[in-house]
Amino acid sequence: MKVYIIPSGWDRDLVIKTAFKSGADKICLISTKQKKGHSYSKSDKVTQEVNKFILQELSKFTKVEFLEVNYIDIKDIIIEINNYLKRNKDDNFTINLSTGSHLLSAALMFISFTKNIKLEYSLSEGHNKKIMALVEKGEGFHNGLSKIIEIPIINSKIKFTPKEKILINLLKENKKVGVKDFIKDVKGNNENRLRSEFHFLCKKLKDKGLVEIRNDGNLVKIVLTSFGEIIAEDL
Repeated sequence: MKVYIIPSGWDRDLVIKTAFKSGADKICLISTKQKKGHSYSKSDKVTQEVNKFILQELSKFTKVEFLEVNYIDIKDIIIEINNYLKRNKDDNFTINLSTGSHLLSAALMFISFTKNIKLEYSLSEGHNKKIMALVEKGEGFHNGLSKIIEIPIINSKIKFTPKEKILINLLKENKKVGVKDFIKDVKGNNENRLRSEFHFLCKKLKDKGLVEIRNDGNLVKIVLTSFGEIIAEDL
């Protein structure tokens, strides 16, 4: 089952149109837990009301369930969403981080990188003119500073074998690589060895989220993923 994970946030139109375009079998809508006696209590209530509206609208054309997390507790966000992923481990996930709090977006990006889950961001057609007018008059979206929260980091320095580097550099040059590009003019036993080596390397790089394996007619070819393109630049 294709499951699309997206925060409800406050952008009703953006969430609904994104969910519709995703073509997912199920939408997992992330909303905030109500915090009592906190400076964010009022905003939590607004988020939950928006969530109810989005839930009703999305339910008209697809299956929807929602997950409550603490928008300002990154540990709670990561634990709750990881538990959801475990409960639905046989599903195919996509995460969209364009709505909700910045902290929630950071947590979703962290989860996507650690779980190798497809990550998307929806661009709106523009901004609300009323909000823009307030900003132009010197108003801000937030008031003051409560505290600074540290975000977990990921050591993205991936180690490669010499043969993996050769294949990645070949991809940087040719964009798309098949087994013939890898073995070149080698024949005999060495050809069979290199064919096996190519498929082995492809699987290793795919597991790291660096390449995507595609069928090009009757041939199997690989291309760098967006993440792979970023990492390849450092080689």
